[in-house]
Amino acid sequence: MTSFRLGPISVAAAVAFSFSFADVARAAEPPETAEPAVTDTAPPEPSLSAPAPPPAPAPLLMRPPSDGAGAPAVPAAVDPDAKALRAADPRFGDAGQVALNGTLSASIGHLGYDNGDSSSTSVSVEPAFDYFSASNFSEGATAFFHYGASTSPSGVEGRSTTVGVTGRIGPNFWLGGRFSFWPKLGVGAWRNWLTYSAPTGYTVTINGVVFPIGPSSHFKEDAVFIEVQAPFLFHLARHFFVGFGPNAYVDVLHSVDSAKNRRRFVGAASTVGGWF
Repeated sequence: MTSFRLGPISVAAAVAFSFSFADVARAAEPPETAEPAVTDTAPPEPSLSAPAPPPAPAPLLMRPPSDGAGAPAVPAAVDPDAKALRAADPRFGDAGQVALNGTLSASIGHLGYDNGDSSSTSVSVEPAFDYFSASNFSEGATAFFHYGASTSPSGVEGRSTTVGVTGRIGPNFWLGGRFSFWPKLGVGAWRNWLTYSAPTGYTVTINGVVFPIGPSSHFKEDAVFIEVQAPFLFHLARHFFVGFGPNAYVDVLHSVDSAKNRRRFVGAASTVGGWF
């Protein structure tokens, strides 16, 4: 029988091989995992509050407009309520207004007496207005027409017809909440046609001059004058005023036929008017 003998080298190789196999087997086994720990804590409840809004985007920066020279243009300060207040609360003297004052009149009448043949009839119309073309500055006009007829106890009959016009301008100065001063400078002219019928030997006084009259006498009276009216106005209510102040006029020309006799007057007058 053949016998095998293991030498020291063979024994050592066998031992080394056995250790290597054991390491390979151990590496092939799956690693041990730790079991998760169990606790009694309940999961957190969901929050009922709304999520925070996203941050607002940054504003877009625009370059300010330039005035053409490189510097930023600065807008002028504007009162947004100025026009609304002006439209809601108009005031006397605002541009575009029309004012009517005390010279606006019209009348007609006949006067008779029980004893004698005296009588008189008159008709007069005198429309007047002032227009404010700019704030507190007015231009105005007055036109007048007058007709009169009379009979005296002595039988003298007379008739007169007068037409004329006056133009004027003037500023209005406010002195307080309800007071203003409205002086006006005017230039006017008028003509008067006069007719008299009387027995021979009678006279009549026209423009301060005495004239003889006969069965049929005719005269023409002309006047050109400068007038100043300067009333202080008290505005009782909106669109209504009363006033009082000096009034004066002087004739540039005043004549009856060929007789000249200019007039001068200084006094005071009242006025009542309204505007719209």
